[in-house]
Amino acid sequence: MSSLTQLTATGEWRLRTSLILLLVVATFVTFCIIGFSALAYRVPMILAEDQQQARHEAVTLAHYFAQLIDSLEGRLGTLGALNLDMPPAQIQRFLDAVVAEGGFTAIYLLSNNGRVKYAALQETVPNARPNLVGSDLSRNPLFTSAQRLARRVWSDRYLSVLKGDATIGLAIPFADYVLLGEVAPDFATHVLHAGAQALMYPVLVVDRAGEYIAGKNLAESERMRNWAADLRGVSLGPDGDVRQLRFAGSRYDTGIARSDKLQWSFMVGSPAGLDNRRVRTTIGLVLGGFAGSILLALILAPLWAARMSAPLRDLIAQTRALTSGKFGGKVARGPILEFNQLASDMESMAEAIRQRQGDLERSEERLLQSLQNVQQLNLLLEHRVELRTIDLARANSELSEAMETLKLAQSELVRSEKLASLGNLVGGVAHELNTPIGNGVMAVSTLHDQVRTFRREIESGLRRSSLEAFVNRVERGSEIAVRNLQRANELITSFKQVAIDQTSVQRRQFRLAEVVDEILLTMQPSLKKSSCKVNCRIPGDLALDSYPGPLGQVLTNLLTNALSHAFEGRAQGRIEILAAREGLDQLSLQVADDGVGIVPELLGRIFDPFVTSKLGRGGNGLGLHIVWNTVTAVLGGTISVVSAPGEGARFRIVMPLVAPRQATAA
Repeated sequence: MSSLTQLTATGEWRLRTSLILLLVVATFVTFCIIGFSALAYRVPMILAEDQQQARHEAVTLAHYFAQLIDSLEGRLGTLGALNLDMPPAQIQRFLDAVVAEGGFTAIYLLSNNGRVKYAALQETVPNARPNLVGSDLSRNPLFTSAQRLARRVWSDRYLSVLKGDATIGLAIPFADYVLLGEVAPDFATHVLHAGAQALMYPVLVVDRAGEYIAGKNLAESERMRNWAADLRGVSLGPDGDVRQLRFAGSRYDTGIARSDKLQWSFMVGSPAGLDNRRVRTTIGLVLGGFAGSILLALILAPLWAARMSAPLRDLIAQTRALTSGKFGGKVARGPILEFNQLASDMESMAEAIRQRQGDLERSEERLLQSLQNVQQLNLLLEHRVELRTIDLARANSELSEAMETLKLAQSELVRSEKLASLGNLVGGVAHELNTPIGNGVMAVSTLHDQVRTFRREIESGLRRSSLEAFVNRVERGSEIAVRNLQRANELITSFKQVAIDQTSVQRRQFRLAEVVDEILLTMQPSLKKSSCKVNCRIPGDLALDSYPGPLGQVLTNLLTNALSHAFEGRAQGRIEILAAREGLDQLSLQVADDGVGIVPELLGRIFDPFVTSKLGRGGNGLGLHIVWNTVTAVLGGTISVVSAPGEGARFRIVMPLVAPRQATAA
């Protein structure tokens, strides 16, 4: 298996393989960074250089053509000194001399009416002169433009007067005549090849209409014409502008310049992107260098890795010898400083292990002795733990008994609290009954005395006035007795209902207002004693299917708690009892006072047992605990309190209109 891919049995890389991969990857990454940086810098530079060269050559060609055009204009302009009164032969010699200098294929001297008076032609067509002299060129576009504009005019491509093929011409108007010169059709091509001979890039000349004028290579004139046809309608931009165009399937960054007089466009293209030979050469050099570097790294990396890993193999062999108990070996040194340091440390470690082994043997003897001592201590400790376990079991049993006793005591306290509440109820009712019964007894006693007096009057002789007086007194007395006995009967009936409700957990349908009125009636003595006013706002039609006894006990305890704690140190106070529906099946019952409020340290524990501000002064702290148990366990509701020192307290009970069936007495 190759060292580049060799793994251990556990899937771990060998050091030699890791070093080879590290060197190859480092070479790859380094060359990628350098190569791509070089390409990112050099390729745009090459393209920019070629674009600049194309732009420069386009402007140079435009200037070169401008100079030639100026030269032709000057040569034809020299004929402006001709006098038509000169001998015709002399005039003809002047015209033939200008044509002989080159550039023009024909020169015509036209009268102002467009008739050809003289014609000078190249030697290749001398016999055509008789046919031209006297011909009418008044409709020639170049002639008409020169006369209309009254200045020198260069034409675009038009049909030659001499041969009828495409050419270009120059017309110069004078006072008595117009000179019209025709340039050879291939004039521009010859000039282009003379001016752009050293250029390697495509060169194209088009007129203002986008028609092909000339190209660099006569052999590619047809492709140049097609290229010019493709460029028609394309905005070429200002002089020197660079546009990317396509020619012969390649992209070119084309420098463009114009001739002011002819309005011709001169275009020189430099290959763009990968179509540029210099760009391809640069990329090839980078890729070749990359491949060479990787190949060199693959050759050198195994040699370097083998040299690096040789000392480590010696260290591994020495480590295996140490594990087998051989401590006297020497580790070979290599060229790597860290490996040599590790070898020295390995030899020192071997010596330390040898000494440690001797110490260990001596320690084993001491350890055996210590183990014996530990065994004895373990036996002693087990005995102590056994005794302690017995003590803990006994203490746990005693604690369980104490908890049961505490639960019984708590139950007894709760029962006594309920009995005390009932005793207060009985005392209040007895006090209320004392007045009407006493008044009834007094009225009956008075009637009894009146009857005895009436009897004596009957024995002594009854008068009509005495009879009427007796009847009136009996009527008044009986009314007083009946009224007080009825009041006593009402109190007894209410007391019976309240007593039955509070001493049993009987479920029935009732109106909340009636139960609250009965509770307030039984608590009248306490309310009168405290000078506290109770304001009750409960809808008369608010009916419940619940437990009136536990509910009455809750109200009694809340009112008693308010009377005992809320108004301490105050002459009078106010308690409000509010009730309203909450949702479809819930009741909100609130008992609020304007007393001293509850201190913050007790507010969070107010419903816990034995929590009171009067502990040891007559309070046992079970009243509100009983309230919470009754509301949650019997009535199936919740209770909360909001209070602040000096702002009173508000207890809010939310309970269902129909109590849950599974509720049991607290």
